[in-house]
Amino acid sequence: MLLLLAAVLFVAVTITGTRGSEPAVVALRSFVTLVSGLLCILRAVLLRGERPPWALFGAGIISYGAASVYFSLAVSGPAEGAAAEGAAAEGAAVEVSAADVGWLLFYPACYVAVILLLRQRVLRFHASVWLDALVGVLGVAALSSGIGARLTTDGPADISSVVVGLVYPLADLLLVLLVVTVFGLLRWHPGRVWWLLGGGLVGFALADSCVFVLMADGDYAPGGLLDIVWVLSLLAPAFAAWQRQPWRKPARMSGWSVIAVPLVLTVLALALLVIGSMMDLPLLTVVLAAATVLTALARAAMTFVEVQQLAESKVLARTDDLTGLTNRRGFIERLSTLEGNIADGDSFALLLLDLDRFKEINDSLGHHVGDALLVEVGSRIAGALRPGDLHARLGGDEFAVLLEHADADTARRVADRVLVALSGAFEVGGMTLHVGASIGAALYPDHAADAQTLLQRADVAMYGAKSGRTGVEYYRPGAEVNTLLRLDMIESLRAALGTGQLEVHYQIKVELDSGRSHGVEALVRWRHPTRGLLTPESFVPLAEQAGLMRMLTIEVLETSLAQCRRWREAGLEVAVAVNLSASDLLDRAFPDQVRGLLAQYGLLPSALELEITETTLMLDRVRTAAVLGELRELGVQIAVDDYGTGYSSLAYLQELPVDMLKMDKSFVTRLEDGSGLRRAKAEAIVRSTVGLAHALGLRIVVEGVESASALDKLRNYGCDVAQGYFLGRPRPADEVTAMLSSPVVRAAVDAAATEATTKATTEATTTAQAAAEVAAEVVDVSSAEAAGETVAVAQAEALAQAEAVAQAEAAATAEAAARIAAEIDDHDDGGTGARTPAGQLWG
Repeated sequence: MLLLLAAVLFVAVTITGTRGSEPAVVALRSFVTLVSGLLCILRAVLLRGERPPWALFGAGIISYGAASVYFSLAVSGPAEGAAAEGAAAEGAAVEVSAADVGWLLFYPACYVAVILLLRQRVLRFHASVWLDALVGVLGVAALSSGIGARLTTDGPADISSVVVGLVYPLADLLLVLLVVTVFGLLRWHPGRVWWLLGGGLVGFALADSCVFVLMADGDYAPGGLLDIVWVLSLLAPAFAAWQRQPWRKPARMSGWSVIAVPLVLTVLALALLVIGSMMDLPLLTVVLAAATVLTALARAAMTFVEVQQLAESKVLARTDDLTGLTNRRGFIERLSTLEGNIADGDSFALLLLDLDRFKEINDSLGHHVGDALLVEVGSRIAGALRPGDLHARLGGDEFAVLLEHADADTARRVADRVLVALSGAFEVGGMTLHVGASIGAALYPDHAADAQTLLQRADVAMYGAKSGRTGVEYYRPGAEVNTLLRLDMIESLRAALGTGQLEVHYQIKVELDSGRSHGVEALVRWRHPTRGLLTPESFVPLAEQAGLMRMLTIEVLETSLAQCRRWREAGLEVAVAVNLSASDLLDRAFPDQVRGLLAQYGLLPSALELEITETTLMLDRVRTAAVLGELRELGVQIAVDDYGTGYSSLAYLQELPVDMLKMDKSFVTRLEDGSGLRRAKAEAIVRSTVGLAHALGLRIVVEGVESASALDKLRNYGCDVAQGYFLGRPRPADEVTAMLSSPVVRAAVDAAATEATTKATTEATTTAQAAAEVAAEVVDVSSAEAAGETVAVAQAEALAQAEAVAQAEAAATAEAAARIAAEIDDHDDGGTGARTPAGQLWG
């Protein structure tokens, strides 16, 4: 505020006609100049960012102001300070003094400060700009010395005074050209800071040049409008320094405006060298002109190097650093180009690929392993493509393939080849890893009218393939709705963790030799606020994609172990089985988490069983073996879930610490469905698997038991434990508790027998009615009596046939029930043989 008041007072005093050499005017002018410089330096000290340029501006302004004070006090005296200063500043009739050093230092300080500020506003600041500045300085020096030497030949003037007098206007011209160049680079939208700064520097240069002209004509008098412009121009940088500059998109240093100034000065330096060959010029002028030309040549050489680097950087800007493939930017540019140049009737396909289970590997084994795996994946994908197909890594574990001149069949064939290429094991860092992939395909112009929409719809199809585990999916209109629902489900699941929305239901596992249940499998359910109770198929794949499986597993473990503790306090020795994901099995800290939870609920390790799939086992056999080994040493039981449907291998049964095998329910289903040959093969597989497991000291658990006859067969094959809807559906803990102390198999057989008899009777009645209707239609209407007899006969035959079928089914069920019940009676405690009514268990 004080500075502004002083500036206003100076303007008022000058306008009233007070001479510029008056002590009060000199004092005001010196105060405004010095305080302006101090404000610039203060801004550099107190505020972060852009400190060097503002410090240089402040130093340059203080240097100029201090030189003015020195000249007024020491050279010309207070009475003539301003007039003599103006004359000396222009080198006219005044000898060169020490004040000129301070005045001339103002210019290089401003040049460097402007260039430093420009660095903050351009996308890439080339080092050659410093050579441009050097060309400018050398060129101005060469011109000044050459013109000065020429002027001294026409009169007795001192050469130093003439040269210094010429330096000022040329330096002012260079300052104006520099500001104009900067404004041109910034597309003449530099912002408030640059307008204040540029206006002040240009105003100073113009005022200085006007004084030079007036001095040459002998018309200059201190004071007046030029002094006002001078002072206000030096005040402008102080205001610019404290302005808040909003963020703007960086400008590119391109176009003729960058090289205009050095180009002009280089041409002038060449002209001086030519003139020097024809007439005498001072040695200093020739040296400076030659230095200007050599610096310009160095600048040209550096420009050539920069152009080469620019060409390389353009390639690198479109290349993925890790895999060497095209990156997202390059892929989208190629896609957009292809869209614009495609011929009528032609089409192309876009495949978007995302790796399955990559996050678990990357998080558990480290980013260096994940990076090496991505390189191998990129190589395999490239090997499955046609010549000329563009292959890119878009980021993370997402890849894309652009198939030119391709239809739906071509896209399908290429996608299948890619899946086959990725199905084999990857050897990375001495480890054997397996990853799958989900591919989404979209066709142009069938599925989208522009490149961005095509990419988005391929992404939608890819997530459809991932959620459905189908491998490859094409875009289907309306699939975006499913994508939005999926994103909403992921966010809702993230919010549901730890809030009690996740419930655990339990399915009993029955010992086939006793018919009793001593174990349950924990199966998570989600009580969604608006969609009701959701099964794992609805949200577990989303949890895997979103990286939520670890938190989900820990919550299920906590809930299951807490319930197991309550059962044991009630006298029920029950073990609970919990399913693990790949991220759990690859986490070296997981065994310690399990140990802590068992201690928290006061349970022995034998109370917990952990189930893992074959596919999970094969992700990293070394780390898997280490984690399972720690769990096994802890005393936790390990079961291989869905045995026979994944990477079945006898080797891992020997290497990995496994206690039991859970046969997939598909084998149990084949025992009773399909042709005789199909059932025979299923029976052979089950028998051989049971024999293998027992020979290795493993127990066999069978899933998907849905009938008494299937249960009877599995008992005969030697299976140890069974579970399925026939024995009990997954239920909340309070409903399962009643079943844990009862002979579950006998109750289930009784219920199945009753159900079979009722069903057979119903089917017999339905068949008889249908037969009567058919018979009535085929009988001639004219013979009513004959028709009645035919109907009666048909009804009797149909009824007899239905009764025979019902009796056969009931007999088979009763036989299986009797056989199972007789074996169970031998194992019931107390030998009472008391049966538990089915209604007591099933409600």
